[in-house]
Amino acid sequence: MMKVNLKKVAKLWLLAAVLIMPRAGIAEQADITVDALIPEGRFVIFYLTNYEEQDFHCAYIRVKATVKDRHEHVVALRSIIARNVALPAGAMESHVEAGKKMIQVLENQFDQPRIVGVSDLRYRCEPKKTQVFRDRLKDGSQGPEMVWIPAGSFRMGDLQGGGGSDEKPIHRVSVGRFAMGRYEVTFAEYDRFAQATGREKTSDSGWGRGNRPVINVSWYDATAYAEWLSQQTGHKYRLPTEAEWEYAARAGTETKYWWGNDIGSNKANCYRNYCGDSFEYTAPVGSFAANSFGLYDTVGNVWEWTCSLYEDKYTGKEQQCLIKSPSKSSHFVLRGGSWYNGVRWARSAGRNWRRPAERTGSGGFRLARRP
Repeated sequence: MMKVNLKKVAKLWLLAAVLIMPRAGIAEQADITVDALIPEGRFVIFYLTNYEEQDFHCAYIRVKATVKDRHEHVVALRSIIARNVALPAGAMESHVEAGKKMIQVLENQFDQPRIVGVSDLRYRCEPKKTQVFRDRLKDGSQGPEMVWIPAGSFRMGDLQGGGGSDEKPIHRVSVGRFAMGRYEVTFAEYDRFAQATGREKTSDSGWGRGNRPVINVSWYDATAYAEWLSQQTGHKYRLPTEAEWEYAARAGTETKYWWGNDIGSNKANCYRNYCGDSFEYTAPVGSFAANSFGLYDTVGNVWEWTCSLYEDKYTGKEQQCLIKSPSKSSHFVLRGGSWYNGVRWARSAGRNWRRPAERTGSGGFRLARRP
């Protein structure tokens, strides 16, 4: 099988039909290219390469397949169609519904059918627009940038292996539509809240404030900021649940990081030079590329508080949100890794926990809100 040389690759796997065949390049248009491969097994894999920095949405992808029986007689000409396909920049997306019916039909009608050729590829893909909004505060100014996250379901937990025992069992979770902070809450945003409420400003450890993510905040601090923002805007802000956080961070992927299984270089801020970044401590928010949901810094930079209580295995609390009056001895989940941690902790499935009153130079947060 020929090795596919991919630059800023987004791969789309479509289940379609049967057999073994060499790679066949079938189309190239503008800054999106498409190749097809039929490896050993029951799959036709379409590789979609997105050379743009932005995400695309494909209304449909269609290709014709020539099907022969074991005697090399053409028995069918079939069209394989996938609709509403997400094509993120630099991430792998899996779509497993297209072609299931076709596989069953072929197996019922023909003796050991196989696809021997793909041709006449057609598709319509357009740049995807991130739904970003900002709620207005009572003084007429705007709140933090938020992104609408679509409803969906995903497999939660250590899908790739190599994680902790508390990242199991792997289980499917459904998440309703909600909004998530486009960035981690910054010092500028938190200082504004502290000044408005007479609250003591948190220390920046001498690294700078402004557009850097706020650090040295407890779970109580983060929750207080969410409550203040709710009063100011008339909308219900809170910390995300652990399940919401992982769903949003994965952005439809099942790899270690939203862009793939390798940490790569200069894609995130983590411990020393393990991520190939140039930041000694925290990085200004948005210093690296966003995932396909439009969220920045879900990998590294600072740990992010959630409103879910920690358990050493998943039993359902990851989908629940405790908003008020936690026990001082309880532990809340934090997600995303930080500048102080290695790449293992920065995986989409990675988990950490702290007591609600703890503050550290590697801990911050981002907000969520319901429609």
